[in-house]
Amino acid sequence: MHNSATEKTSNVGRDLDTDNALFHDVESNPGHGKQELGTAQRPRRRHSGIFGWLPSLDIDFLSRKPRHYVSHSIRPLFLRSAFFLLPSFLQSRIQGRTPFGPKPQGNQKKGGQGGEKPRLLSPTAYLDGMRGIAAFSVFLCHYSYTCFVIAEGWGSGGSNYYFLKLPFIRLFCSGPPMVCIFFVISGYALSLKPLKLIHSISSSRSSSAITSAARTKKHEHNNYSKLLETLSSLVFRRGLRLFLPPAISTFLIVLLLRLGVYEWNRSFASDAEFLRNVQEIHYTRFDSATEQFVDWGYAVLNFVHMWDWDAFAGSTGIDVHLWTIPVEFRASMVLFLTILGTARLRGGVRMGVVLGWCVFAFLWERWEMCLFWMGMVLAEGDVAREMAVKREERRRKGELPESSGGGILPVVEPVALARTGDVRRHPQPRQGAMEISSDIYIVESEDEASHSSTYLHSSNHLSSTCSRYRSGSAPLLSTTPISQPFFESHRPPRPFSTTTSPVASPAGNTIFPTILLTISLYLLSQPDINSHLTPGWITLTSLIPHWWTEHYRFYQSIGAVILVYAVSRHPSSSPSSSSASSASGSNTATILSQYLNPKILFESSIAQYLGKISYAIYLVHGPVLHTLGYTVMRFTWTRVTGTETDGHYITGFLLASLVVVPLVVWVADVFWRGVDEPVVKFARRVEEKVVGC
Repeated sequence: MHNSATEKTSNVGRDLDTDNALFHDVESNPGHGKQELGTAQRPRRRHSGIFGWLPSLDIDFLSRKPRHYVSHSIRPLFLRSAFFLLPSFLQSRIQGRTPFGPKPQGNQKKGGQGGEKPRLLSPTAYLDGMRGIAAFSVFLCHYSYTCFVIAEGWGSGGSNYYFLKLPFIRLFCSGPPMVCIFFVISGYALSLKPLKLIHSISSSRSSSAITSAARTKKHEHNNYSKLLETLSSLVFRRGLRLFLPPAISTFLIVLLLRLGVYEWNRSFASDAEFLRNVQEIHYTRFDSATEQFVDWGYAVLNFVHMWDWDAFAGSTGIDVHLWTIPVEFRASMVLFLTILGTARLRGGVRMGVVLGWCVFAFLWERWEMCLFWMGMVLAEGDVAREMAVKREERRRKGELPESSGGGILPVVEPVALARTGDVRRHPQPRQGAMEISSDIYIVESEDEASHSSTYLHSSNHLSSTCSRYRSGSAPLLSTTPISQPFFESHRPPRPFSTTTSPVASPAGNTIFPTILLTISLYLLSQPDINSHLTPGWITLTSLIPHWWTEHYRFYQSIGAVILVYAVSRHPSSSPSSSSASSASGSNTATILSQYLNPKILFESSIAQYLGKISYAIYLVHGPVLHTLGYTVMRFTWTRVTGTETDGHYITGFLLASLVVVPLVVWVADVFWRGVDEPVVKFARRVEEKVVGC
């Protein structure tokens, strides 16, 4: 026993020596030398588990100076906390990674030979960037509409001749058009994976000509099981994904209210001298904390609203910007029901049915469901084109036979026909031979909100289709592969990139998508107020049906659908796509398509970064504006520029923007890493724990 106690004491001493080697400032700790010179030393207690960082709870703890081992635990905790509060792109710089880029893997280092590998983007990465830019525009809208009238169009009512109100330019700080874009992207992203599984079932049916009926039936059953599992997972996690982050953000607002932070700008939030247009609700601070938190609980309960379809059903005064989240949840549930109900229909029939429902929703002015369903229609078209391109590539590579009827016919040796006169239309492959498989599996990122980091991989393999007939030693039709198939094409195979979207138009065929892009941006620029008095919109506004009460949603919704479609038809801006485009030629159309390609913007590093923090921007920009934002704005107007003239007022607003905009991005970055990403992982963990199969 004595030896073991001595060994434990020596181990503790070695641990302390290691700490001293790591933290050199411990040796200069005042009072440390006096403790060593004391005649009686109290034995130091070792703390276990998560409480190891606590100081020893002696009777005279409060009368003594902190021991040196306390600083050992506090200092790294402080450093880790400070590092966590840094924006993620600054953390990348410190860690030697490219900001906004992928993390290095293995021994890959920055500045090595050959430089860094180019960023590999998913085929739908442009949707991430589009969502990020849209969220940033919503923040700019809520930041600027408190001071300026931005809802009216250029020249409305014979006035409003400001540069920022012109079509196209006004989109930088317009909120309602971006909401329409959100809903189209959500409909596209949420239906993409289920539609790929549905098309894999259709692909297995089309290949059943050389596969036994039993195998085809089993394959269909497996794919339907995957589809049901996918839809069940989406429905289960959707509520947690949408409602848990707003519950946390509004709880933080309540904490700020109780700490008195909102009281800093209570009078400023309703002062017409500074906020000359929209004065948002600056939430009330109750007399007691209990009353405040009970009010928050009722607000969250009402926020999870699914019982009616009012435009602002479920919105809360704690943060008035969050009204779209209950709308998104209700529309998502209807979308999942739509996918389930149309899963067994043929692709063209399914698209026609969903388009018919869009018309029905249009007649009822349910613009949000129109946008979600149109997102599903766009995803359906992209998946169908992608599957067609993959089949064509397989035919070019000789993996599929050329067929005018679109089916796959068995290859029969003429000798077998001559000797037996019998042909089996669906020959059974021998045991051990490779069978046809049309499984399509999805590798999905952790962030479900985006779904745009989904990659499509095909595990289709064509088994051997014919062999030479051996009388008495082999079946009539065996599966020994032939060396030179008769259907092999003499045309050279077309190169195919797995990192770019196969449904995009070639570089030289983007004139029509560019025209559609221009039209969509103009329709998205529809003014929110007085469009019937705005030059360029008078005739278009007169064509809006009389039952549409929210006139500004009409053309903005149409423009959002056309925008997503037009951008999807442009080639990707990834390096592999760019090299393929340059190899195809350098004519004028190709050069123009490269410079006018909107995916260059949406697939840029900054746009992808904004896409990652887009939901966090949407959740935190309100409280940041009402606390630190209003404080900075008040300081610039009262201490720097003044508000006597319009020039002074605008100058003060622009100066405040230099601080407020980076501040919102910074807080959103921290909220994304501290709340949004953990919520996604939490939802997945909960699902794994509670699923029964």
